[in-house]
Amino acid sequence: MSDNYLHMVPDDPYWRPDRTAAEEAANIVRGLFPQADHVGIEYKEAVTFFDAGANTESIHCAFCGSDLEDWWGDSMDQAAASDFSNLTVVTPCCGKSTSLNDLRYVWPAAFGTCALLVVNPGATSLGADQLRRIEQAIGSPLKLIWQHL
Repeated sequence: MSDNYLHMVPDDPYWRPDRTAAEEAANIVRGLFPQADHVGIEYKEAVTFFDAGANTESIHCAFCGSDLEDWWGDSMDQAAASDFSNLTVVTPCCGKSTSLNDLRYVWPAAFGTCALLVVNPGATSLGADQLRRIEQAIGSPLKLIWQHL
């Protein structure tokens, strides 16, 4: 049996909300996904890569749109060697400095030290107004990672 997860990851990979803000945001999420198997907050010891699992289609340069899949694996290995403490990379296509977090992932992916987690949310989207409410509660813009495993 497969599962679906929604990870809501702060835009800044190194930022963490305080517990009160995270709990307030999680309460909003519980109300939006009442049929979910679980809603909670994940705190990680180090920066973690939240990917789309089987939903992942491709990875592209944020500047020129070039396909970066062949290059990306080695870049991830290098960043992982330091527990993703430095996500800075130079793209092979146009030679521009960026972050692994800012590449264009189809389906979205993100790096972070925490995430709001929804297990089997029972929905496949979140409205812009709903997302704004969660972001205001937690205190940060969020990236939505719809993961299928």
